[in-house]
Parts: sequence; structure tokens; C-alpha cells
Amino acid sequence: MYDVLLVDDEVNILEGIAALVNWTACKTSLQAKASNGQMAFDLIKQSPPDIVITDIKMPGMNGVELIQQVYSLNPEIRFIVLSGYDEFEFAKTAMECNVKHYLLKPSNEKKIEAALREIVGDLDEKNQKQAFLERMRSHLQKVMPKAKEQFLKDYITNKSYSIQDWENYSQMFGLQTTSKLFRLLVLVVDGKHEYEQQFALKEMVTGQLGEVQSVLMSTTIGERIVLMLEDISVEELSHHLKEIKKSYTSFYQKTFTTAISNPGSISELRMLYNEAINCLTQRFYLADGSIITVQDVGNPGGARFKDLQYDHEDLLLAVRSGNAEAMRRYLSDFFEDIHSRKLEARLVKSHCLELYMSIIRQAEKQAMDHYFQQIVFFQQYNHFLEIKQYIMEIAEEITAHHYERTKQTQTNIITRVIEYVENNLAEQELSLSKIAADVLYMNPDYLGKLFKKEKGERFSNFLVNLRIDAAKELIEETDHVKVFEVAEAVGFGNNPRYFGQVFKKYTGMTPTEFKTNIVEKQG
Repeated sequence: MYDVLLVDDEVNILEGIAALVNWTACKTSLQAKASNGQMAFDLIKQSPPDIVITDIKMPGMNGVELIQQVYSLNPEIRFIVLSGYDEFEFAKTAMECNVKHYLLKPSNEKKIEAALREIVGDLDEKNQKQAFLERMRSHLQKVMPKAKEQFLKDYITNKSYSIQDWENYSQMFGLQTTSKLFRLLVLVVDGKHEYEQQFALKEMVTGQLGEVQSVLMSTTIGERIVLMLEDISVEELSHHLKEIKKSYTSFYQKTFTTAISNPGSISELRMLYNEAINCLTQRFYLADGSIITVQDVGNPGGARFKDLQYDHEDLLLAVRSGNAEAMRRYLSDFFEDIHSRKLEARLVKSHCLELYMSIIRQAEKQAMDHYFQQIVFFQQYNHFLEIKQYIMEIAEEITAHHYERTKQTQTNIITRVIEYVENNLAEQELSLSKIAADVLYMNPDYLGKLFKKEKGERFSNFLVNLRIDAAKELIEETDHVKVFEVAEAVGFGNNPRYFGQVFKKYTGMTPTEFKTNIVEKQG
């Protein structure tokens, strides 16, 4: 329905037209009526109608003046003019304002309806054309970004494009730039992510970088987001990227890694893209959210996996013996060497898997089966630091287990030594070498070191102290001290004099004085 405003200073004509015309059949609706030109103009300013039916001759603002005023304000409003024969000159002026429908008075409702239908037909056709143009414009707005993305993708990956192709497409896409040097950014969302998070990153980076630097085009190649922008210093670009990362992480709890190419010309875009892709291969060695430049990658010196000469024997010995310090030192050196070579991720994973298998073989069978099932984690880790940390943790667990087991075994050995000494204290030939050879079947030097580590003193000192303590107990329990009997009972054999010297050295008194001192205290 199109809105109509009816204007005539003769009330009977105004009301007659309003009542007789079949507005609905003409796809119109009588919006308002006005009895003079000024009133009509005020109504039009408040709520513009689609069609105005107006008389020419009216007091105050006449029909022609109304048409002229409305035309300057809104030339899209259509007019149907009602006029007598003597008002033809007025009608001519109205025609200059693009008024095409002029009806002579008296004019019946049929003529008015015919004029309305003609105008409605024109308006329908105009609106259809406008709707078509809007659809086309909307379609182009949707298609153009996709076309630009596809062109950039093809240009940096397809050798068949030339500089002339670039110039032709840049004109079509309206790319405005005076710069001769450009950079490519390649961004990847870290870890598992949804397409929405990748799309949001592309929009966010394009929008925010576009506020400070001209971003000519952007595209998506698999999981990579590629931006082409006019040359900008790495320092400034890194600053903006860090700010964008803060915003992105706060929204999506995700980070992204960025590779920055060197600056180059249009003809070098493919090379710049390959530079950035090469930078991304170093993601394996870096933490999530890194910014990688060509200078960061450098030249690893052509090292290859086959150059690694590790048999891991020193490591495995450290693990089996529970030597955590030696284990950590070995793995630290190993991973540092791997990192310095900048090997491909596939090769590093392969070698680290071999190392992992060697380590878990040092575990007990049940634990080894458990660790073996966790090999699947190697396929999930995408960073060097993750693999390093995982292997270090497993090595720590197995080494700690061996340490505790070895410690328990050592404690049991020393416990057997002490029990044997206590049960055979009177044996004059008692020594650590004898115990090692006849009782434990161990190397006496190793047993000596083990004893000192466990008890904090040499075996010889421990034995003398134990014999003196036993001698003091015997002296306390006997009424009359017989030094030779005590000496023999605690392993000094038939050498009471030597026993007396040792006893005094450790107690500050002779055996007799020690007994006298006890008696005096009891008295």
C-alpha cells in the first residue's frame, strides 16, 4: 500500500474525493487530508506520503508553490494535479517539477483512480528495480571479499599468476596502495579449536591492524590465516600483535602463533609466504602465543638426525641406580643439543620416542606396561617443551622408584650388618671385610661406603663404640670387675691392657674407675 495525501480548499470536493475513490483497489491508503497548501506542507514534513493529490488554486500557499517546496525537499513524492482550464500556466510550472499527472476539473473518481494506478505501477516498477539493485549490491558485497581472499590464496601458492594479473585484479578489487614493500603474516590458533575461533581471529587481526596499517588482503589456507599488509617495522608490528593477543585470549581463552616474513615486493610474495611457513615450523620448539621472524629461525647448520650419537647408557645407569642428579644432568644436555640443532618435529618426536622407550624399560613390569600405554601422548604433543617435560616427569618417577627401592635394600643390608655385629660382638676377628665375604657376599669397599652413607660413620668407629657400650653394661651389672673377662666378652680377646686403653679413651676413665664411680653414685 502507498500512502496518499489529499489537498483541496473546497471541503465538499475534498470529502467527495475521499469518499468516492476506491483507495484499496488502487493499492493505496488515504493517509491524511489538508484544506490548504501550508497545512499540506506541514503534514508532508511530519510524515512524507508516497503520492499527493492537490488542487492548484488555493489561498495562501497554492498548489504550484506546494509542489515546488516539496520537490526541493523530497523529489521522490509523486503528484496528481487537479486544475481548471484557466489554470494551465500553473500546470506548466508543475510539469517542470516532474509532475506527470494533470487532471482537469471536474474530474471524477474513475480518472483519479486511473492516475493512481499508473503512478502505483511506476512506483512498483521503481521499487522492483531498487530491490534488484540492492540484491545485486548485497551479493557483490558478499562475493567481493571471498574473491579477494581466493585471489591472494592463488597468487601466493600458484606460479601461473603474473605481475600483470596482480595489476588487473588490484584494479578490480580497488586496492589502493603506494607502498612498494609488503609483509605477509601467517597466524595459527594454538591447540585444538573451532572454526569460529579461527574466523574471529582473522576478523580481529584484520580489523585492529587495519586501524594502524593498511591491510590490503587476507585469506585462509587450511588452518593458516594469511594477511598481506604494507611494510611496517617488526617491533611496531609485534607490539600491535601482543595487544591483539590479549583481547583474543580474554574472549576465547586461546592463543595464536604468528610468523612474520621479511619485507618484499609484489613479485616476491610467494617467497615471503614460504619464509613465513618456514618460521611456523619452529612452533614445535616454542611456547604457544609466540611471534616468529625470519631472523629468529636462523640457520641450524645443516644438522641431521643421523648425526645424533646417543646410546643413553649413562642415563639408564643413573635411572637404575636412583641417581636423580645424574639423570637430570644427562637429559638437560640431551634436550639442549636437540634444541640447538632445530631438527624437524617429526625427527625429534621419533628420537624422543626411542629415548622414552629406553627409560620405561627400566621400570618394573607392571609400571612399564602402564607407561607403554601412554605412548599415544606423543601424537598429541605439538611442542618440544611438552615432550621434554613429559619425558623428564617419567624419568623422575622411575628414578625415584629405584632410589627408594635401592635405599630400602641398602637399609636392609646395613640392618643385617648391625644384627650380625650385635650377635657376634665377642668375636675378636670381627670386621666389615669378614661380614662382606662370609655373610653378605658383597664387595667390602662398596659395603664400607654403603655403611657410612647409611649410618654417617665408618664401620670401625661404629664397632668400637658398640663394644665400649657393651663393656659399660657388663661393668654396671657385675659386683667385682674382672677386666680381662669384660675385654674377652666384647671382642678384645686376651688383650685386657689394650681394652683398658681404648675404654679410657672413649669414657675418660679406666674400667675400675668407671665401676667405682657407679658405686659412689649408688651409695
